[in-house]
Amino acid sequence: MRIRPLLLAAALSLAAFAAAAQEPPLQIFSIKNELTRWRGDGLRDAQGRVVLAPAGLLTALGNGGFMAQRDGAYWLYDARGARIGGPYDSLEVVDPAVDALIVGVGGSPVLGGDGGLIDGRGQTLMAPVQKDLRYLPGTRLFSFEQARRWGLADARGQIVVKPILDSVNDAPGAVLVGDAGRQGLMDRTGRYVVPLSEHLVSSLNDSAGAATGYFAVCDGQRSSCRGVDGAGRPILGGRTFSEATFHRDLARWVITPAREPATAVATDDPVVAAVAVQPGWTLADEQGRTLATFDCGYPYRAGGLFRGARAKSDAGDCLWGLVDRDGKWRVPARYDSIEPAHNAWGVNAETPEAKADEYEVGIEGEDRVRRYGMLAADGSEVLPPRYAQMYDRYPELGLYVVRQGDKIGLVDRQGRWRVEPRFSETAPNSSLPLPYLMLSERDDDGDGPQRERDALIDLRTGKPVFAGDYEYLSVGYDFRWEKLGLPWEEFAVVEARRNGKYGVLDLQGRVIVPFEYDRLEGLDAWGRLQPMRGERELPWVSGLGPQRSARLHEALSRNLRTEPAPYASAATPYAGRYVPADYRSAEQVRAAAAAGRLSRAVAPLLLLDADTVIFDLDMIASKKRPDFEFLEYYCARDDGFDIPLPAAATFENACEDPAAPKLEFRTRADQAWDCANCARQGLPTQWVRTDPAPNEAMP
Repeated sequence: MRIRPLLLAAALSLAAFAAAAQEPPLQIFSIKNELTRWRGDGLRDAQGRVVLAPAGLLTALGNGGFMAQRDGAYWLYDARGARIGGPYDSLEVVDPAVDALIVGVGGSPVLGGDGGLIDGRGQTLMAPVQKDLRYLPGTRLFSFEQARRWGLADARGQIVVKPILDSVNDAPGAVLVGDAGRQGLMDRTGRYVVPLSEHLVSSLNDSAGAATGYFAVCDGQRSSCRGVDGAGRPILGGRTFSEATFHRDLARWVITPAREPATAVATDDPVVAAVAVQPGWTLADEQGRTLATFDCGYPYRAGGLFRGARAKSDAGDCLWGLVDRDGKWRVPARYDSIEPAHNAWGVNAETPEAKADEYEVGIEGEDRVRRYGMLAADGSEVLPPRYAQMYDRYPELGLYVVRQGDKIGLVDRQGRWRVEPRFSETAPNSSLPLPYLMLSERDDDGDGPQRERDALIDLRTGKPVFAGDYEYLSVGYDFRWEKLGLPWEEFAVVEARRNGKYGVLDLQGRVIVPFEYDRLEGLDAWGRLQPMRGERELPWVSGLGPQRSARLHEALSRNLRTEPAPYASAATPYAGRYVPADYRSAEQVRAAAAAGRLSRAVAPLLLLDADTVIFDLDMIASKKRPDFEFLEYYCARDDGFDIPLPAAATFENACEDPAAPKLEFRTRADQAWDCANCARQGLPTQWVRTDPAPNEAMP
């Protein structure tokens, strides 16, 4: 008899399961390389021990397990970090509360693959033979297609509705269905809560366009509708409408009345019952109770309030004010226009000042000219309506860009001019951070040649950042410099034109590139520009100058050595950091610098991700060193990789053309590569990878 040993084994197994259940859950952690935009997720326990090395992207599942995505494939892991399923061609987590994932064979089932369902343990719930398998949010149901007919399945993979429908559409909490030109609404059990009929059934959305879980059931012209919830119960007190928008954060409806009474029909369907039509628009609460009505103009949302209007004249003109969520007039209807204030480019939308409601208002004078001002949400006047136009505001600085007459300037909240109105227009400012603004002044009075002048303004002082008379200014700053910790105000490159010639300034107005070129084109990640004389391209010039260029290269070297490198895998076997074999120690690097082979005591380095390489080679003193861009594509080969040289044509042609000039790295030994033709380019010929080799155990 082996009963006692079996009982003991079962008891130990239950004890182990209970102990595992009591262990703190594993945590997802991420490492990133901002320059290559690579991210790897891993798992660690409560003590910080790594259970799963960072590899691809991880998603936590409702059952405590995890889904991993890497190199176009998917895997499942249990709560202890052990792999239990995969690789899958496609895997989709639909809802943390639903223990069912859409699995695809041959790709995503909405893109031609075959779809099925598995649970978080990898067990098959529905065989992967369905087409166009989709999750219907909020319903715990899945739609699928067979022979251009649609059906429904539940989260256990059981067929709820056979594939007999013409259409199935998702809507929170219910399912919109169509068949033979008729429409209806089903609940999550597949039961009709609005029967199939000639009525049009659609989702009612909120002010952001998102579905609310409520539905409109309308006549064929959508002139008269009633609202129902996901169970088919009437909403809004049963009132009819032609349009209804829900403002979720204020818990308010804006209702456009039915355009004509619904036709009486001998039916028990409450949807088609007729009621009297009322003119105008209604602000109502969630139960459909009227809070305010408006007879002139739709009450659009304006910040935390609504624009409300009253008739100004029999001609149909409106006077506008502001109404709160309770239908109370916060600002009486006395303005010819009212709109939420528009924040300038670069304003942090999360700051309290940016969220505070202010409103641009306009009033027409007896001369029929409209003038504009600014109101606070309580109706108090910030700026009286005396400006020809209002543009943007800078709430953190309390400034407004306004037009007075035909000139632009900036005023503060007290109406004082911070920048006098002497400019014709705002120049493109999408790349400028606060507190800077580019303004243009143009002479165009018809007397003599037209003349244009640009000025870069510091909004804190209202004065130009640097003196001088420039016909054109453009400020450049590569986004990667910020990732390297190089401040905008120190590294901004100001391309300028003076007396018809182009040069470069810094923000202190110092000349970095002399004004002697017909054009300057591009700004690369090294801070260089391409000068032109006529149509002739000249050698690149640095828009940063020697000192800032040196800081840029030092910052790049530091970043490439301290930030995580992309992990190699079977699909990306060459990812990682590479250094010359002769420069693997600090002593070797210092000796090379002392001998003049390196211009600074830093080893040359290549950083490869899935398909690109970043170069850190400026310290190589050889004049033959290629002038690479900051980042280039490389060509993966079976036994190594090629890096096209700057003289090569396009990347695609360079990879396919055996004669295209390129550096050819070939595997010599474990983690070692030979580059036979590197010597001709003044580069080392033997390189080693300092990061781990591809790990077949990684997902």
